[in-house]
Amino acid sequence: MNLPELPMSCLIRNALVALIVVLNPALAACPRSASGAGTTTIVELYTSEGCDSCPPADKWFSSLSYQRDGVVPLAFHVDYWDYIGWKDRFAQAAFAERQRTTVARQGSRTVYTPQVMFDGRDARAISLGTVLREGVRAASQQPARATLQLASQLAGDTLAISVLAAVPDGALRRESSLFIVVTEDNLQSSVTAGENRGVALRHDHVARTLIGPIPLHADGNLEITRKISLPREWKHADLQVAAFVKRGGNGEILQALAAPTCPMS
Repeated sequence: MNLPELPMSCLIRNALVALIVVLNPALAACPRSASGAGTTTIVELYTSEGCDSCPPADKWFSSLSYQRDGVVPLAFHVDYWDYIGWKDRFAQAAFAERQRTTVARQGSRTVYTPQVMFDGRDARAISLGTVLREGVRAASQQPARATLQLASQLAGDTLAISVLAAVPDGALRRESSLFIVVTEDNLQSSVTAGENRGVALRHDHVARTLIGPIPLHADGNLEITRKISLPREWKHADLQVAAFVKRGGNGEILQALAAPTCPMS
């Protein structure tokens, strides 16, 4: 029986997957997550423990689930409220800069918290329920313009992450980049100063590390491995890894994927 000839894109992808296993034998035992035929996007929350209007948004954000809602939730804690009395231990200046850059791309100079962005756009003008119902449905019905495969392995205090990304369209790949985010759930703080003094806060989907932008190769394919040394306070059981491909010009998400970390066997 003659076997059907595989398209060149499939041959390249299969070869890259084989290469990942050879280069990263520790990851070979971990289940590899793969993106689907439709587009999955991300929803971002810009928040701060120093902001008294943020706790309700944090609570709503904790209710989101990649598996149930079909969207990758990423909470970025910003540092520009630290000066008013409480230093947010999850905040990073890079996350505040990311927010400013995204807002500037939309023609504005005003950043605020809590700010929700869906598919790289400010979602303030419409209800968040509508964002999820209509936005996720519309995205999932759009054929994927990028593919992602993701695996991660915990070994002691090191997290090894392997991502395979591909953008078939030549025009898109020239302005597309890969991002990798490590998030943590079940984080709590007892605030003793500032606007939320006396309040116990709980957070999920908190961005701990953001890697990127990583440009794709000229052929639209990218295989990348990163090893991250985990700080002692990070709870390994609550870590997830997300990856997404973003179009540089307008910031839209071509594909996104999230998966829990794989413990060392």
